[in-house]
Amino acid sequence: MRLIDQLLDHPLLEERPVKRILEPLGFHVHIETLDIPDQDEEPEDAERFGADPNAFMAAIAFEVPVGFTELDRFDNEDGEIVMLAVKPNSQMAASMMAPVAQEGA
Repeated sequence: MRLIDQLLDHPLLEERPVKRILEPLGFHVHIETLDIPDQDEEPEDAERFGADPNAFMAAIAFEVPVGFTELDRFDNEDGEIVMLAVKPNSQMAASMMAPVAQEGA
């Protein structure tokens, strides 16, 4: 696990725009969004999304810019599927991307 993963798992992260948290830590942030499939306009996709949102989101072909690392895909309360990618722009950001030893491992 990386320190960035621990940060992304923190429940308070959902309360603030991710760019406002990651950019001051030294990351360039790239976000792409798509609307969650609408039941009336895309019934088959909406059914697949409803049955397994994670599998549906994993199958989407987002383009991650060169030098960026995709961190997460999630849906939000605005009805969007979000892909989050970052590129470290400071030593602190780079260290947050490095794997850390797990306690008891």
